[in-house]
Order: sequence, then C-alpha cells, then structure tokens
Amino acid sequence: MSDSSFKSVEIRYQTAQAVPPPYAHFFTITAHSAADNGLKIEVVMTYTDRDELDEEEITGEGFSINDDFDWSGKLLPVWTKTVGELIRRTQLKTFNEEKLNDNQDYFLVTIEGEKQSKSAGTPSHPTEWQFLSQELIQATYEVSGKEKPFEVTYVVIEAGNRTEAHLTASFSRREVRLEARKNNQSQSRTLPWKELTSMMEVFYAVDYLSEEALPDLPRKTGRYLNLGTPEWYETGTSIIGDESAVNKLRKLLNQLVQS
Repeated sequence: MSDSSFKSVEIRYQTAQAVPPPYAHFFTITAHSAADNGLKIEVVMTYTDRDELDEEEITGEGFSINDDFDWSGKLLPVWTKTVGELIRRTQLKTFNEEKLNDNQDYFLVTIEGEKQSKSAGTPSHPTEWQFLSQELIQATYEVSGKEKPFEVTYVVIEAGNRTEAHLTASFSRREVRLEARKNNQSQSRTLPWKELTSMMEVFYAVDYLSEEALPDLPRKTGRYLNLGTPEWYETGTSIIGDESAVNKLRKLLNQLVQS
C-alpha cells in the first residue's frame, strides 16, 4: 500500500488446530478510520472447545471461566496513525487456508483503501501485525474497563532512604511513563513505546512466589517489586527462575530506579 491513509482493516486470527483448550481461540478485529482521526474498532474474541474441560483445568492455566470478549468503540488518533503506518509498509500475499497444517495459525488481513480498493491476504511483516493485534486488543481491554494499564512499582529502602520507580504503560494511549522519586523529589518522563515489549518480556521471564509475597510494602531495608496487584515481592527471596532471566530483571529494575 503506497498511502498511509486507509478506510478499514480487518484482522482475523485463529490458533492452530494442534493448540488445545483452554488456549484455543479465535478473534476478529475490525477497524475504521474516523472523521476525527480516531479509530473506530470492534473486537470479538472467542475461546473454543472448553466444554471438554472442568473448571479447575481452565482456571489452573490462569484463565477465567468465560474469557470471551465482544466490544466496539473508539481509540485515540495515535492508533489510527500506528495502523496506517504499518499498512503503508505492508504487502499482502496470497492466502490459502487449505495449505495450513495442524501447527500453523490462521492469520488473514483485509485492507480497504480510501479509494475503495480492497485486498486480503497474508501480510508482510507478520510479526509486527501480530504484535499490533495484541496491542489493539489490550487497548480495548483498557477502554472497556476489563483491564487496567500495565503497572510496575520498584522500591529500594536502604540506610533510611527510599528510592522509587513507577512505570505505567497505557495501551489505550499508547504511552509509557516512568516516574522516579528520591528524597521527596520526583522526575517523570515518557519512554519510547517500542521499549515496552522487551521490558514486559523481562518481567514475565521469571517466577513470582505467591507464598512469599507480602500484603503491604514493608518499611525495613530491602528491594521490593509490585506488578499492579496487592502483592509485593522482595527481589532477593520472592523471585526465582533462570539465573540469566533473574539477572536481566535486576538490571532492568536498577536502570528504572536510576533514571
């Protein structure tokens, strides 16, 4: 597509046939460029074949009994710009569903340009389109109230001093804010959105021991991490995993608190 403007885009996705419940699902994202430059969007997410499982088999994997989602509304103009920029760089290749094997996901993008031209197929830059899909879904989760923005708070208490870093990633605004506080002084700045994915990978590459979690932020010396829930994790005792992953997390936390 040679122009960043577009009339509509539809993204259809379904997990591979080999993916079992409760993970198996499909979704459709339909988006239209609005007159005020906002992005009109509808997201329909459906999880499949869960009638084969009992409640514990579903919730034990981190899901709820009903994770289906159906919402329509509008996102901010930043999303229209983001979608348009990816469309401009995208070429659609012929898609043949019959050639998919049991381990391949179904992924089809349909784009309608301002001049009424419509084309469908497998997009170039497929990974970027998959990331975009997940970000759009997360943005609608926030706007609808289903989920809150991603938040991380890291507090270092030593020698009677307290240093704090608070990271907030709002998908609805497509914005990452970092606030650092030390000695009752605070500084706030915006981080590049592209850094969020790598940071979230670091946060979720380790295991957090719920049995070691603290209900409130302690006042004693230590380093404590909160992921937007009531629990606080002492980084030396409540976080485990591959040594490399744990070290990456500690390095990231130090970078945030020193920013």
